[in-house]
Amino acid sequence: MDATLWFILWLILATIIVTLILYIAVLVIVSKTKASDKKFLIILLAFICVLVIPIVLGAISTVFAIFNEIPWSDGNYLTLLIPIIGFLIILILVKFLLDVAWDNSVWISLLTLFILFLLYTLIPGLASFLGFTL
Repeated sequence: MDATLWFILWLILATIIVTLILYIAVLVIVSKTKASDKKFLIILLAFICVLVIPIVLGAISTVFAIFNEIPWSDGNYLTLLIPIIGFLIILILVKFLLDVAWDNSVWISLLTLFILFLLYTLIPGLASFLGFTL
C-alpha cells in the first residue's frame, strides 16, 4: 500500500483509540453526563492530540535544536522540555474544550499523554511522518 494511505489508516485508528480512552476517562473521572454531552469535543480533542500536537512539538523541537550550536554549552537540555510542553498543551485543551475542573484535567491529560506515547511507540511510522521525534 502507499505510504500516505497507511498514514491515513493509522491516523484514523489512533484517533479512534484516543477518543475511546478520552471518553472513558471523562466518564470515570468527571461524570457520565459530561461525557455524553461533550462527545463531539472529545473526538475533536483526540484528533488534535493525534495530529496537531505532534506537529507543534516537532516545530518546537526544531527551534530548540538551534541551541545545539552554542560552543560553550555542555548539551541541549531544552529538548527535554518537549514532553512537558506537550502535557501542558493537552492540559489546557482538556480544561477549556471539555470544561472540566483543573484537578480532573490533570488526570485526563496524564492518561491521554501516556496513551499517545504508547501509540507513537507502537506505530513509529506515524510519529516519524509527523516529524515528532525525541
